[in-house]
Amino acid sequence: MSKNPVFAFLITALMIMVATPAFPEEELFDTATASRHMEQGVALLKAKQYDAAINEFEESASINPDAQAYYYLGYAYYLKGRGGDEKSRKNARDNFAKAYEIDPSFTPSKFKSTETLQTEVVTQHENQTLPSGPDARKSLPQSQPTSTTTKPNP
Repeated sequence: MSKNPVFAFLITALMIMVATPAFPEEELFDTATASRHMEQGVALLKAKQYDAAINEFEESASINPDAQAYYYLGYAYYLKGRGGDEKSRKNARDNFAKAYEIDPSFTPSKFKSTETLQTEVVTQHENQTLPSGPDARKSLPQSQPTSTTTKPNP
């Protein structure tokens, strides 16, 4: 009988040692390094250094292949390709497609600062022009009349 508690203790200790890894679990991706490359790439985009930004975004995507990395990589190629560089335009399309393949519901606006979004909304509002001329009233949205119930006359 005295061997049973010792045996049970040894089995329990063995199970705990097998279940607990000897080394701490490593992250699958080095997200901190990837984030640094993303931040550097965004700074380079703002400085219009598209080739350097592309290198940073490619490095970020190779470390942590997520939708954000491929989206910004596509955006850098898009900006570079605006001058007519057809290869950059193709790379932009390919990277945008890869971003949305990874995450179909990816929304790049969630990575913009609030100040940037407010500026875009104000700019869009300022760029809207109201219709003018004799048909101006026809092109404005019409409000729907509210329905009221009336009692029939006796």
